[in-house]
Amino acid sequence: MVKKSKKTNNDLSSVKAIYKNLRSSPRKVNEILRSIRGKKADIALRDLQFSEKRISKEISKTIKSAVSNAENNNQLDIDNLFIKEAYVGKGIVM
Repeated sequence: MVKKSKKTNNDLSSVKAIYKNLRSSPRKVNEILRSIRGKKADIALRDLQFSEKRISKEISKTIKSAVSNAENNNQLDIDNLFIKEAYVGKGIVM
């Protein structure tokens, strides 16, 4: 017997952006992501702009994509957005 589960719409206010095949080590990327987790989106973008790491430009592109998705697709106020999750997984092995 299969029991159907009801889906709740609790994630209507969450937006996701994924960057695949980032050519950097997860340890280096996780260091930057740890510094922006939990911050407001505009403050995180400002911090990434002044970061000296090369990979921070790619991370800021991903955050800008998530902000524009929130504004255009979900009609959310961009002033109230913050980074809920930011994580990196295993990437390409050469």
